[in-house]
Amino acid sequence: MVATLRTMAEGQPLDSEVWTEIEYLNKHEPHLRYDWFGYRGRPLGSGAVESAIRRVINLRLKGNGISWKEENAEAMLVLRAAVLTGRWEETMERTQAAMARDRRRDWQWAAPDIEAELNSDAVIKPPMAQPEPSEQSEAIAA
Repeated sequence: MVATLRTMAEGQPLDSEVWTEIEYLNKHEPHLRYDWFGYRGRPLGSGAVESAIRRVINLRLKGNGISWKEENAEAMLVLRAAVLTGRWEETMERTQAAMARDRRRDWQWAAPDIEAELNSDAVIKPPMAQPEPSEQSEAIAA
């Protein structure tokens, strides 16, 4: 597809917006293989994610009388995800190591810069398989 677009864009000035769009598609082409994902039964739409946001995030963070600071809500969701993916111990070890290095009493959790990571040229590898969480962990986090 990118090759076809490049052919169609021939003759356009190099500073034309079309080249920016083509380079975006070229950079993200491995993530746009809908035929491959569809063949393997992977979901192609955003419905599952949107449903999870509605059911998990909105119901837990936007209830009556509930008020969160943005950074606290994000930290809580990261901790919940750590429990559900079986990464609680790993998360706590990283946090304790960071606190031991720093030793400040005013330490606050800082979210990773997701936007910078997504915009970088670094290759995004698929996540490693995690061990199944125990039923007790799921019940507590859910």
